[in-house]
Amino acid sequence: MSGKENDDFKLGIHETLELHEVTTQRRSTLLKAHMMDAVVKDPELKRLLRRETQNSEKAIEEIETFLP
Repeated sequence: MSGKENDDFKLGIHETLELHEVTTQRRSTLLKAHMMDAVVKDPELKRLLRRETQNSEKAIEEIETFLP
């Protein structure tokens, strides 16, 4: 369910702020993973960083569906 598609779905101010905080943390994690991916040589660590990048991007997209 998308908050943007369903006008009946409303978050409280505290819930909105919490989601913004989680999104900010995920964006920070995403940025760090992108930066580390550029310098990491180990294939296993590079794989883990790319998986974290995918997870963070997906989480951000899902959270944003609830934000106004």
